[in-house]
Amino acid sequence: MSGSSKLFLAFVACVALAMSPAVAEQGVTADSIAIGSFGPITGPAAYIGLAGRDGAALAIKEINAAGGINGRKINMIFEDDGHSPAKALAAVKKLIDEDKVFMVFNVAGSNGTVGTIDYVKEKGIVMFVSFASAPAVTWPFARNLFRGGTTEVPRYGELYAEYIVDGLNAKKIGIIGGREEYPKNEGDALTKQLQKWYEIAPVKRVEFNIGDKDFTPQLLEMQQVSPDVIAFFGNPAEAAIALRQAKELGLNQPFFVGTTMVDQGLLTAAGAAAEGVTGFALIPLLPSSSDPAMKAWRAKWNAEYPNLPPNRPNIFDVLGYADMYVVAEAMRNAGKDLTTDRFIDALENLHDYRVGAIASPRTFTKIHHIGNLRLQPMQVKNGEWAQVPWESKRPSDILARYH
Repeated sequence: MSGSSKLFLAFVACVALAMSPAVAEQGVTADSIAIGSFGPITGPAAYIGLAGRDGAALAIKEINAAGGINGRKINMIFEDDGHSPAKALAAVKKLIDEDKVFMVFNVAGSNGTVGTIDYVKEKGIVMFVSFASAPAVTWPFARNLFRGGTTEVPRYGELYAEYIVDGLNAKKIGIIGGREEYPKNEGDALTKQLQKWYEIAPVKRVEFNIGDKDFTPQLLEMQQVSPDVIAFFGNPAEAAIALRQAKELGLNQPFFVGTTMVDQGLLTAAGAAAEGVTGFALIPLLPSSSDPAMKAWRAKWNAEYPNLPPNRPNIFDVLGYADMYVVAEAMRNAGKDLTTDRFIDALENLHDYRVGAIASPRTFTKIHHIGNLRLQPMQVKNGEWAQVPWESKRPSDILARYH
């Protein structure tokens, strides 16, 4: 073959390569985007995963019906993690390595989430965490990890400490918390912030195991030290039992509960024993709210899921729904050529985005990926959760470390 012929063939090959379509991003085809999702739909935290899955699915149905993402429809593949770090890791490995999803939409609790973080960092796939407040999601900073509707545990600690001490005028604080990841983290965060801002140590801190049904030993220890406020961190079913048993034992101190318990499920289970309980909600309007925006959303939800049990929708339905819209907005902004890098850049340029009044605004930057730093204080009044007219006056320390 002559030299000129070889040059001609090389030129043709280069032109063909240039004209050929780019190598497709994992999980992205001409007409679809595969999203992996996981959370507990069995076990003691099933109320989290089932709601997150259903809320996200409703959002996807609406998004796809409206034309999808730049012409592509979202396809969600869901795995049960049973609220177990090991099962969560297995679920994520399947989604990334076998199902070849574009990104992971996490509706697990902290217990499951912590088992997946190192692997997700290693793979470089974006994981958007809707519920889990475990600090390792967003600190140390990782470019491919984002936190949506929840906030970081240290922020819980800041708001809890300020509200309990300044809002409830408490100086003696007792803490009852579960031994698993989420409640332990909240108890640690409150303890740390009480010391840092007020130089106060809890007068008593006791623990229990997930699924316990008798809190008499822990409550008797609280009774001995007579705290001004009892902070309880766990699940709604556990809190309901503890509240009823506290009344039976004659403990009349006000209870402050963690974010997962600010929900209609606690009121249903605890009944009159929940009266006066305070806590912070992750969303500005609870699903039981009579606000027109929430009533309209609840009507859509009920039409999609008419036969689900009482206490649904819950806050996790709303969070899953709202955060899926956050993900979709970033994908849309990333453009037709959807890649992981473009998706991350688009997320980092979202500022005060929310799907409507039912959700808190989400903001990310190139420095931090904590989408929400706002929580709504609530109190049970006349058998219903009501907003408390209280606002934090202390500046948060959370974002300072990223600088």
